[in-house]
Amino acid sequence: MGHLLYLSFVLLAAKCLCVSDEVPVSINDHWNGGFNGKACFDITSDLHGWTVHLKFDKPVSSLQVWVADVSHMLNDNGTGTEFVLINKNFNADEHVGDQLCMSFMGHGDGDINPKATAYIEEMTVVTAAPGQTLPPTTPATVRPLPHLVGGGILVNMTKLAYQNDGHFEGTFAFPLQDYTMGWMANLTFSVPLSSMHMYDADLLTHTPDGYTWTVVNQKNRPIPDPGQLLSFKVLGNIDGTTAKPSGQGIMFNMGDDHWSVQPASTTDKSKYNYNDILFKSFLFYEAQRSGKLPASNRIPWRGDSALNDKGENGEDLTGGWYDAGDHVKFNFPMSYSTTILAWGYLLYPEAYKAAGQEDALLDGIKWPLEYLLKCHTAPEELYVQVGNPGPDHGYWGRPEDMTMPRPSYKITASRPGSDVAMETAAAMSAGYLVFKDKNSTFANTLLTHAKQLWDFGMKYKGKYSDSVSAAAGFYSSHNYTDELCWGSLWLYQATNESKYLDNAEKLWDPEPAWGMSWDEKTISNQVLLYKLTGKDSYKQAVEGTYTSWFPGGDITYTPKGLAFRLVWASLRYSSNMAMMALIAADAGIHPTEYRHWAMCQIHYALGDTGFSYVVGFGDDYPEKPHHRGSSCPVIPAQCGSYVLRSHAPNTHTLYGALVGGPGRSDDYKDDRENYQNNEVATDYNAGFTTAVAALKSLWMSNKHPEQTGSASCPYSATSQSLPVVGRR
Repeated sequence: MGHLLYLSFVLLAAKCLCVSDEVPVSINDHWNGGFNGKACFDITSDLHGWTVHLKFDKPVSSLQVWVADVSHMLNDNGTGTEFVLINKNFNADEHVGDQLCMSFMGHGDGDINPKATAYIEEMTVVTAAPGQTLPPTTPATVRPLPHLVGGGILVNMTKLAYQNDGHFEGTFAFPLQDYTMGWMANLTFSVPLSSMHMYDADLLTHTPDGYTWTVVNQKNRPIPDPGQLLSFKVLGNIDGTTAKPSGQGIMFNMGDDHWSVQPASTTDKSKYNYNDILFKSFLFYEAQRSGKLPASNRIPWRGDSALNDKGENGEDLTGGWYDAGDHVKFNFPMSYSTTILAWGYLLYPEAYKAAGQEDALLDGIKWPLEYLLKCHTAPEELYVQVGNPGPDHGYWGRPEDMTMPRPSYKITASRPGSDVAMETAAAMSAGYLVFKDKNSTFANTLLTHAKQLWDFGMKYKGKYSDSVSAAAGFYSSHNYTDELCWGSLWLYQATNESKYLDNAEKLWDPEPAWGMSWDEKTISNQVLLYKLTGKDSYKQAVEGTYTSWFPGGDITYTPKGLAFRLVWASLRYSSNMAMMALIAADAGIHPTEYRHWAMCQIHYALGDTGFSYVVGFGDDYPEKPHHRGSSCPVIPAQCGSYVLRSHAPNTHTLYGALVGGPGRSDDYKDDRENYQNNEVATDYNAGFTTAVAALKSLWMSNKHPEQTGSASCPYSATSQSLPVVGRR
């Protein structure tokens, strides 16, 4: 049966461990006026509240900590070398085996790079103390019992210890048959209870007559694996009777929401069901929605969230997409993803219509476009992020349950961001082209804002991550020239005004593209310029890029044929470059070779290795993507950091999400903590979805590699007739 885990609901007493050993503190980086650091403590005793002393060898003027409150400085004269931090409400309880980590930002004079140590004082050590009075507890609220999910595990209460004063102690032990991400139990007694006490689980509710009590798992308490026992004790109070109680408990596994979707139908005979991929990809984008959800919401485990997102002056910034497995709204990758999805519809509308996904796409891109319009609060002012990544990444829970502050960040004339301004202009221009014949009012509003943003980005040049430090550690921009070209090309397509094309031709880069992503538009500029002008110089640039990317060039290939640019989200880069190869082929650049190579890259992600990297697609796919909302158990079970470390599959299937992908040896570990390979993001899916639409379009026109005899994978350059293009 395995070991017995006790969630002990017993009488407790506290004693003080006055000072822990000092631990070294890492200072990760520093600059003129500040520094970042991180302190971690291994928890060796159960804590119910804690205080940390953070000591520096140089004076520090102020300190920001995201998972603790700065109580005071011990030597406070405007600066200090010792700061006292106290727990927040959500992390007061820490348990043996946990690790308490806190990141912080300090401020001081000059390029400050201090040495630091830290220790915990007054650690509350929990020990049994028979005969002690119970500490005060918050009683469960009387309300209707929650809806119960699936079949429960029924057991009788055992190990009854009864006292004549009306108190009793009993044990419930549930044998677990499946992975249990979260749980809820109804406990029913033979006599009514006036109260019940627990420490390591939470009382949720009880019936008015006191016979049935509902309890749920705590936020940060690990749950045993299958074959082990979930065992806990209760302390109950009985009034007016000396009868010894009996009890039954039924425990429900809240780690499976039992929601599933059927594959989209298709009459195509291609190797993979492209209709199903397009269908599920837009389910993923709906799962990423922030704000007030519409009545048409198709994701049953999602609800309204972040309804108080505002700008500095109270501007409404609700809506948009959460970026990845977190809950920050990073507008740079969001606007890029919107541009790419809109472009895919402009290029391949017949594919979306034939797949039955036209409405889903239009609704899907309208959601972020409406949010981006809200963010453009003045001609030379654009909000580019909502949410502080520090506290956000320290929270493992549902977006609907967030309570941390969500600050907003903007670019202005004095704090420029040409890259994100131009990417937003591109998204709005592409949106204009999509909606101009469907919703002219909305389309014209998008175009007006796009023109203003283009003027703003050209007038005040600079990288947005130099202006918004909160974005620098997550989506730091490396260049803005490619976005100046990219935005200009989209304004030209939307307006046909020559000034935009003139600027694009001055700004383009002829060198082989490193790749394509939210931060790299070189190949997309090369392809668009060739499509719009037909000039041979742009065609040669495209050829140079793909000579670099094809086998025998500059890119490493995995043994099973994936073009491997980077370990972090390898499939993002291969999918994006496949998308651009398909668009270039449509423009007449080596269509046979480019389509064959691109198909092999996309089919790798879909299952050519025997494993699909798209959640919910195929027979074998990731079950534990690094994604908070989909991993959390069904309400009312509680979500917390234990979920990140659990071996259980995600509670909710995150249909359509493309995970980051394998390593350079085709190695992959389906683990929530493996964020490099197993996180998901809106920009991962954008180019991938457009590439799938392109392959669907090729099938419809009988030009798909499977229909033309060029279907063998992995792709080999030895049998191809590509020209040799010299490195420039």
